[in-house]
Amino acid sequence: MNKKPGRKIITFDWAIKTVLRDKANFDVLEGFLSALLRRPI
Repeated sequence: MNKKPGRKIITFDWAIKTVLRDKANFDVLEGFLSALLRRPI
């Protein structure tokens, strides 16, 4: 598998861990999960 130089792939678990480091981002995560699951959280 050839990787293109300069292209980074971000995994979902890394992104969530990064978002959750700051408590202010909990609202962002709540909105994302509500949209993903199509129900209020």
